[in-house]
Amino acid sequence: MSRSHARLNHQRWARTRRQVLERDGYRCVRCGKAGKLEADHRVPLTRDPRQDPYNPAGCQALCRDCHLRKTAAENRRPLTPAERKWRALVAELTG
Repeated sequence: MSRSHARLNHQRWARTRRQVLERDGYRCVRCGKAGKLEADHRVPLTRDPRQDPYNPAGCQALCRDCHLRKTAAENRRPLTPAERKWRALVAELTG
């Protein structure tokens, strides 16, 4: 989790996440999977810190696999097994 995400208000982010998932029909916008989904900022907060992180228009619903691939592409390196494990744990605790 980035420092930008750590500063998000949990209740406000939970509300935004719910709005994003509802808007996207509880399906990953990339592959169409349903199930455990994550709300992703289309433009990473680290790349545009001026964006409103709670605006659902700037977010999308992604499954874990698509979110991992997007994040890895943004970071221009593959995620390590430890990073994947950590993300899965965070998702399980917050999902």
